[in-house]
Amino acid sequence: MTSFDPMILLYFGTFVVLILLQIPISYAMLFASLEYLVVNHESFIIFAQKTANSFADFNMLALPAFLFVGCFMNEVGLTDRLFLMLECWLGHLPGGLAHANVLASMLFAGMSGSALADAGGLGTIEVKAMSEAGYDKNFSIAVTAASAGIGPIIPPSINFVIWAFLSQTSTMAMFEAGYLPGAIMGICMMVWIVIAMKTQNIKCPKSRRYTWRERFFATWKSLPALGGPIILIAGITTGVFTPAECGTVAAMYCVLLAIAIRRFNWAMFSKALRATIASTGMVMCLCASGMVFNWLIVTSGITTVVTNALMALNNRILILLLLNCLLLFMGCFIGAMQIEIMMAPILMNLATALGMSYIQMGVMVVLNITIGIITPPFAPALFVTCKATGGNFESALKYTIQFLIPLFITLMLVAYVPQVTEFLPRLLGTLK
Repeated sequence: MTSFDPMILLYFGTFVVLILLQIPISYAMLFASLEYLVVNHESFIIFAQKTANSFADFNMLALPAFLFVGCFMNEVGLTDRLFLMLECWLGHLPGGLAHANVLASMLFAGMSGSALADAGGLGTIEVKAMSEAGYDKNFSIAVTAASAGIGPIIPPSINFVIWAFLSQTSTMAMFEAGYLPGAIMGICMMVWIVIAMKTQNIKCPKSRRYTWRERFFATWKSLPALGGPIILIAGITTGVFTPAECGTVAAMYCVLLAIAIRRFNWAMFSKALRATIASTGMVMCLCASGMVFNWLIVTSGITTVVTNALMALNNRILILLLLNCLLLFMGCFIGAMQIEIMMAPILMNLATALGMSYIQMGVMVVLNITIGIITPPFAPALFVTCKATGGNFESALKYTIQFLIPLFITLMLVAYVPQVTEFLPRLLGTLK
């Protein structure tokens, strides 16, 4: 068993100081790892080995395609058709457009896999439509920012791809494990919308009742946009596509669809490609440096120390509660992928000690850090939505914070009820 290296405090101190100096987190991880190598007279070959292994991992092939889909879908603008269809069916109900907002995010999640892509693209359309219908704009922004968090949970999910790479688990099993938690998130949010409307007198007027003809016409127009999620869900659940193939099929579908409906142009395509390349480079750099940093964490013995300290509590419920609180706290200040990469060795060690599958632990971790996108002080999803819609961050925050209640309920179900994440993978045979 690896003994604890007391110098780890120095390495982590260096890492924290660099982060506070606003050095990119990948560079901070590399510098702390370099410090460890020098102090312990380790071979620098470890840098090349870990970096090469991260670039050669098959799971990572899915990343560029999914990132492209998120960028391209917003450029094409098909998301307006999804929301219009849901507005036709639900707009006349109390809070109908707010429910349509959540459901549209669930559908869009089946293509983008990114919370900020949802908030910045689909969110603009949703807030505009709700405001024009007479809804409180701050509440509209809050619903949009909170529902954007469904994006990383319902497959395809970029965060699930990263976790599968780090834990060497099945990407397909991770995707399948996300469907039920994603659905529970959406349902809990819609229940909270009803509660908030009734208890806080939020302005949420009904829109007119659309005719059946209008509803079916709107549904017909949205079928091309719905085709992508349907193809991906069918491909994932039947095993026809691997995760990498899934992303490629989604990307091809988006391009062909844009051509078919005459919304394709080379400027748009070029812009989406540039954004994809930039995002892919950032993620790959982060993963490469993270693998070296993970080696530092494991070799220094800190995983054993943290695991033993938590397991000494001898209470599974309390251990998971403390772990979730730690992840939620970190999510307030650090990005989702950074937390996944930094904490992976400790989280996998704890999963083994607690008898949890890496699948359940992975979904729990991703859900935790996804909640961070609407949690102060940064709340990036809320910030992006406010920026895209011209809203006020402080005014919308009071409603956004309330959505932590349904999200926390979902988190507790994922953490304490294994069937929520494991039922579908076991049913489909990807988790034994």
